[in-house]
This record gives sequence, structure tokens and C-alpha cells, in this order.
Amino acid sequence: MRRKYFALFLLFILVTIISYSCSSQVEEEHTEQEIEKFKLVSEIKSDNNSPFYVNLNNYPSYRKNLPIGIFDSGTGGLTVLDAVIKMDRFDNRTHEQGSDGIPDFISEKFIYLGDRANMPYGRYPSEGKTDFLKELIIKDVRFLLSDKYFLNPEHKIPRGKKSPVKAVVIACNTATAYGFELIEQITERWGLDIKTLGIIESGAKEAVETTPLSEKEMIGIFATEGTCDSGGYVRALKKFCDKKNHKEIKVVQQPCFGLAGAIDGDPAYITYYPEKNREPEIYQGPGIGHPKYPIDLSLWKEYKFEHGSQLLVKKDKNKNIRKVEINSIGNYIKYYITSLVTKALKEQVDCIHSVILGCTHYALFKQEFKEHFFYLRSIDEKYKELIPKDLVIIDPAESEAANLYLHLRENNLFGKNKNQESQFFLSVPNPLLKELNFNSRGEFPIDYKYGRSINQSVFYVKRIPLTKDLLSSDLCFKLENHYPDLYRLLFGLY
Repeated sequence: MRRKYFALFLLFILVTIISYSCSSQVEEEHTEQEIEKFKLVSEIKSDNNSPFYVNLNNYPSYRKNLPIGIFDSGTGGLTVLDAVIKMDRFDNRTHEQGSDGIPDFISEKFIYLGDRANMPYGRYPSEGKTDFLKELIIKDVRFLLSDKYFLNPEHKIPRGKKSPVKAVVIACNTATAYGFELIEQITERWGLDIKTLGIIESGAKEAVETTPLSEKEMIGIFATEGTCDSGGYVRALKKFCDKKNHKEIKVVQQPCFGLAGAIDGDPAYITYYPEKNREPEIYQGPGIGHPKYPIDLSLWKEYKFEHGSQLLVKKDKNKNIRKVEINSIGNYIKYYITSLVTKALKEQVDCIHSVILGCTHYALFKQEFKEHFFYLRSIDEKYKELIPKDLVIIDPAESEAANLYLHLRENNLFGKNKNQESQFFLSVPNPLLKELNFNSRGEFPIDYKYGRSINQSVFYVKRIPLTKDLLSSDLCFKLENHYPDLYRLLFGLY
């Protein structure tokens, strides 16, 4: 009898091993098929006739004094950089946990890239362009690994010199959701032991650690459409719940269509010259009758929109509102918070304990998020019960900064540089494109931006140095007044 049970046990072990082996093989084959979609991967590594070729065979082997690379779909990733340069969680002499009054990354320099010409990344999946989004992510990483950049958009070849990087930080939630594992696998194929860090798991871990155990406690997620559709945060939250033997926490996602674009000044979502309501093909944001993001006039009090140029309203002869266009970052935030809260009421949760700002752009306006939540608390008892006084608003950037520090410690990669040696870049449409698909502001029209396909081997955009004139006045004001250290670093005001 014992022999029989022992034989069954051995059979079970054998089946488990075979099953795991087959599963790993299928996963590996799937990975290979995914990478093979993009001819860019082999062009970067092997085709020196390609405009994207990088001589990775000569990639620096001594990397301590290389910069840290950070990329985002636009300027929102600057909040991650700000969290990095401010962090003081460790002792710089021992590298152990504990503040020493000195910024942890004081001896590091950075390369920052914002792919603003192609943003918002969160819209590509809903437009059926997930592969094109992944190709954009590969191009972002390729730029960080390369040693050249364009001094200005008119140049045919890149003439600027930059350093390759010792680690890649994905500051964009959508890019993390769709590209993190892909980039890990591609850099391995290229033979580079370059660490890639993503932002989603950092935010999810903090949310689980700060949320009480209760089926009625809710975590809210504000993110782009693409991040929400990917399920990245939902999966990560479940994983950390399982690790801590938590009951699965209630999660409500709120896609914030157009908010990241508005923060970066995309005219599809915001205009600084609001003479009148724009045509539907120009304005893309929420509105009355919008199929996915309708403005509900019964919630007018809850929205508490700022009026004037910040809200373009059209009324009929009886003074009834017929058309509304949101035209300020603050009003976008008010709309989406109200949408999340009304969803929570419908799902009968007891408390929105914490919310994750699941797009780096949103952290620039953390105070505006907090203020509207507390406004809703003040106008109705049902909102007061739902929104606690100690509502936790989570910016995953701080957790990602800590993970970056631990990586440098574990791999003995601390540098001897200065933050001031950092470089910052934004992408702009390539004016030398044959198609010349630009609008009057020199930007890609919506139908062209989301109509492109992979494997074209063309510079749709050029990465050029970030200068103040490339940023909106609102963003410059926000950086100067709320992120002064980052502002000085960006513009050399030491």
C-alpha cells in the first residue's frame, strides 16, 4: 500500500514538473512571438543602416558614473524625478534605512525623456494601436541607451552627445502596464544587464499596506484609459493582497480620458485661446452626450466647475445648457473625481479609504484632487460618509524611488556625480517627414497620431533638449511654485 501511495506521489511530482515546463515553454514562445513583431528590435541591435541603430556591443561595462534614465509619455514623469531627487530614506554612508538629512540621490545624474509629441499613451489601446504603443516604448528605451540626440528638429542627423544609462525607470503607468515585461525581455536579448523599474507595483504595494481589511473598504484608481484597460493595477493589488493573506480589496477604476493631455497642453483637450466652442473633431474631452464620458447636468453642484474661459458653455434661447467643453486641468479633475465617487455610491461601498494617482501627470495636481474630495464631503451627508477625513492619496513615485535606491545598493552602482549634470529631453514632431501631417500648431492631428502602424523605420519625432518655451505657462508656474528644486534643476537655476 505504501509503495502504491509513493508511486502516486512520484507521478504527481512528475506531472507537476512537466506541466510547469510546458507552461514555461509556451510563455517563452509567446514572448519570442511578441518580440518578433517589431523589426525595430533587430534594427537597433544589428542594422547599422537603420536610423535607430545603436552600437550596443560597445555599451559601457563600467557603469557607476552613468546617469539614471527616466522616461514618460510627457512631462508627468517629472514628478517621479522630483520624488527621486528629494528622497531621504537612507543613510548615504551605510546605505541602510534611516534619514541622514542628505538627499539619497545627491551623487547621481539623470537623463529624462518625455515623449510628448506621441502622448497621451493611454489612448493607443482603445484605438486598437497597442502594438504601436509598444513600439513607442521600445523607441523611448532605445533613446536612453543611445549616445546622441537632435539639437533641434530641423537637423537631419543627431549631433548632440549624451551618455547611455545604467538603469531605466519607466515613469509612465501606461508604458509600465504594456511595456515593462517586453523591455526586460528585449534588453536581455540585446545582451544588456540593464535593470528596468516600473511604477505600477510600487503604487499597488503601498495601497494594500495602508488599506484596512474590509470587504467594504475601496481603493480608487485614477489612470489613463490604457492603464485601466490593461488591468495592471487590479492584478498588482490582488498579488499583494494574496502575499499578505488579505481579503481581496474592492477596486474601482476611473479612466481620466484627456486629463494627461490637458496637463501637457494638448489642444484636443484644452485651449489657451477659447474664443468659442470648438468643432467636435477638435475638442475630444468629456461633454454632454459623450458616449463614454458624459457630463451629467444633474451633478452640476457636485462638479463645481470653474467658469469663464475654464468652461465653455453653449445655451439655447431658453438659457438651457446644450453644450459643455471642459477647458482647465482643475475642471477635468473635478469631473473625474465626481465620476469615481458616484460609481462608488452605486457599488455600495462603505468607504473610499485610499486612491492611487495612477498617472504621473496627476501627481502635479495632488492638492487639487484632495480639495475636490473634501468639497464633496462638505455638501452632502452621503459623500461625507463615503469619503473619510484621512483619505489617503497615493503617489507611487516615492515607492519607485525607494526601489531604485535598493537596486543601486544591491548592485554597487552608486555614482560620484552631481544632479546638475543631468539632461532633459522632449519629443517634437519631425518637420522633415514627407507626409507633413501637422496641424497649424505643428502637432500631429488625432487621426494621424492614432492611425500610424509599426515597422515603418522612420523618425516620426525628434528628441530635443527640454526648454522653458516648450512647456505651457500653467505647467511652468506649477513647477516653479510647487516643485522648486526640480524647476531649478530643469532650467539650470542653481
